[in-house]
Amino acid sequence: MSPVGAFAGAAWGVGAILIGSGLLARRAPSTAERIAPYLEGPSVTSRDDAGIRTDATTIQRLLGPGLRSASLRLHALLGGGEALARRLVAAGRSDSRAESFRLEQLVWALTALAASGTLLLLLTASGRPVRPVAGLVLTLVSAVAAALWCDQRLAVAVARRGEAIRAGLPAVADLLALAVASGESPAAALGRVARVTRGPLADECRRACSDASSGVAFVDALDAMSTRVEVPAVRRFVDGVAIAVQRGTPLAEVLRAQAGDARSDLHRVLLEVAARKELLMLVPVVFLVLPTVVLIALFPAVSSLTALTP
Repeated sequence: MSPVGAFAGAAWGVGAILIGSGLLARRAPSTAERIAPYLEGPSVTSRDDAGIRTDATTIQRLLGPGLRSASLRLHALLGGGEALARRLVAAGRSDSRAESFRLEQLVWALTALAASGTLLLLLTASGRPVRPVAGLVLTLVSAVAAALWCDQRLAVAVARRGEAIRAGLPAVADLLALAVASGESPAAALGRVARVTRGPLADECRRACSDASSGVAFVDALDAMSTRVEVPAVRRFVDGVAIAVQRGTPLAEVLRAQAGDARSDLHRVLLEVAARKELLMLVPVVFLVLPTVVLIALFPAVSSLTALTP
């Protein structure tokens, strides 16, 4: 077997092991595993000296330290830990650790490496010549593309969640104004709004209510919420509420004004999106419809000139 075939076979084996371990890790927990933390406390999922869970499988014990070490090295090489953690929080990821995301990138890169190795192995087995340099370039490009795809997917998740939060802000502000005007405190009004609404902004409001219930000041809880979502409209809304609470301004009027500002911001965003879509709609008109019309208009003249030519 050629060196390319041997390398492809090894990559395929590593990929199969990684996929199998991932499937085992994603299995649904049993009833005993779900109720164990409530019966025996947090020490159930204890870890050994190597940082591996005591209830981990054999495959996880074999591959866990290596993958963790490789993910830490990848994280140290790429950097941006704090910025990446903020992006993970803004995307609504439950695990906001940058090391976990680097581990996911590493797994996807190894999977792409195994897939490209399998493809090269199949080409070699079918008798088609494969150049070693081309095979090496293909495997490396596929691994890098898989890692970059993870980052692009995270960016898309952040953008979609930001759009959903921006779209739900006017309704949340109106409900807060109505609840405050009816005589409820700001914290109680936020809790009521969090209970009756749905969506990413409602989840952040529930988290802010939990922070306020645990002893954090109401304004600080809202400030932490605006920091997590990283949406400018939410930041302006929180700043307005904080200034109103600190200066004693009637909060209901401030909330109504904030709701109007949120609607204006959403209207401006929709106009910008419509303008971009209008420019995209001009592309088929200019490059497809207009040349076709010109050809149809000029075809009789070109046919006549061709017929008159001796």
